[in-house]
Amino acid sequence: MKKTLIAFAVLSAFAATASAQSSVTIYGSIDAGLRNVTNVDAAGNSKLSMGSNGTYNSNRIGFKGVEDLGGGMNAHFVLESGFNTATGSYDNSAVAFNRSAFVGVTGEFGNLDLGRQYSLAFKTIGTYEPFSYKFPSITSPVAGVALFFPATFSGGGATRFNNDIQYTAIFSGVKVSAEYVAGEVAGDVGRNAVKSVAATYTTGPVNFGGTFMSTDIGGLRNKYYTIGGAFKDGAFRISGGFVKENQESLLKIDSEQKSYWGGVNYTLTPQVELTGAYYVTDSTVATSAATKVDGKRKNLVVAATYALSKRTNFYAEFDNKKLTNAFVGTTALLGTINNGTQNGVSVGITHLF
Repeated sequence: MKKTLIAFAVLSAFAATASAQSSVTIYGSIDAGLRNVTNVDAAGNSKLSMGSNGTYNSNRIGFKGVEDLGGGMNAHFVLESGFNTATGSYDNSAVAFNRSAFVGVTGEFGNLDLGRQYSLAFKTIGTYEPFSYKFPSITSPVAGVALFFPATFSGGGATRFNNDIQYTAIFSGVKVSAEYVAGEVAGDVGRNAVKSVAATYTTGPVNFGGTFMSTDIGGLRNKYYTIGGAFKDGAFRISGGFVKENQESLLKIDSEQKSYWGGVNYTLTPQVELTGAYYVTDSTVATSAATKVDGKRKNLVVAATYALSKRTNFYAEFDNKKLTNAFVGTTALLGTINNGTQNGVSVGITHLF
């Protein structure tokens, strides 16, 4: 009996030590509301719907863990999945953890992560995106999503990459990062691979940064870069950025997209926050060796949030999109519309847990 009690005490002490050295957190967000959009089809009709995948915040549930390895080192992981509020289903039924699935280590040498994760371009833009990636389906595709990346490439566009290796370190206040995405093509290590570098710097109220990304997409070169910054003074935050993407083609004319934006955020009271931003996207798409199609999208977005608590917000949003040429009609960006103007209004509630 005494030996059993001693063994139990030793095991209990060991368990307490292990618990103190590692932790796992369940977190997420759930968002539901109504959105009305005009001119959603060829007849010019409006549509009222619920933002089932989240309007203000993308719905998600995740698990993240950290283990203290000693000597200033830790091991960590993130597993995160998106879901649909209206049905309770995954927003991608084919992938369990479609938002993130990576493991890594951190130490004096920096941080190394491997797996499915947000791209460096997406992370960099997030530091000077006016809405900080709120209302992502409305302000997109400016924020980190490359227009010419096919939907099947590396798990979907350039927001996240499968098979992603990222290294980050801080030198004299400058955070520098490098990224390599394996293309996994037999006999051709460079095919469908991504190489990217990024740097961001924050000093007092100012932050700025940029990313350059070079990608092989089926043997054709894609070059992408972004640069921007933000300034915060008390209740005000001003931010702006620029993205340029060039896609090589088998034709004589390469396709190109340029996006630029600016916005202001103002904390009116501890509960009320106002944000407005204006996004412009110019695209030139090669359709033949002698023909190109131009298009422009102008997107004004204004929104207000009211904090019921640190975790729960009411939100209201209005957006106006004006489109020309290639952006009118059936497009990958907005779907089918019968002319170049579209207005949207959204109201809802979001909760973090």
